[in-house]
Amino acid sequence: MTDIAGLPAHILLIHAVVVLAPVAGLAAIAYAAAPRWRGYLAWPLGVLSLGLVPLSLITAEAGEQLEEARPSSALIREHAEQGDVLKAVSVVFFVIVAATLVASYEPIGRRFAFLGSLRTNRVVRLSLLVVAAAAGAFFIYQSVITGHSGAASVWSP
Repeated sequence: MTDIAGLPAHILLIHAVVVLAPVAGLAAIAYAAAPRWRGYLAWPLGVLSLGLVPLSLITAEAGEQLEEARPSSALIREHAEQGDVLKAVSVVFFVIVAATLVASYEPIGRRFAFLGSLRTNRVVRLSLLVVAAAAGAFFIYQSVITGHSGAASVWSP
């Protein structure tokens, strides 16, 4: 089991995911809903969504090591299942955010000029913005559900 300063790594890493995933989800919703903020949110949203992929994978791996080292229960297994879903959601969220940024943020989109009319198509751009907002909302939901199941596994009698 991986430890950081004598504590299981999962316990420390999860705090970053619990804080940053909802921030990224809110940023995706704001990016989709407020066109005037897109210039300010594009790079932070892209970097945050990219950074959450390895962070969620490393946190889940540390959680699996912790699960193997400690006695397991139904609540811990439920939390592990929710964590597996959160890993997948973080990857899908990044892909959606990346596609949305390419389609809707001109400084990034210029680098993908080979996509031509697909990148400049208004229907594609609006569809991606709606999907990005929905993905952001689901990312928030899944991070809350996963965090709640983890807290319940620790604090339930």
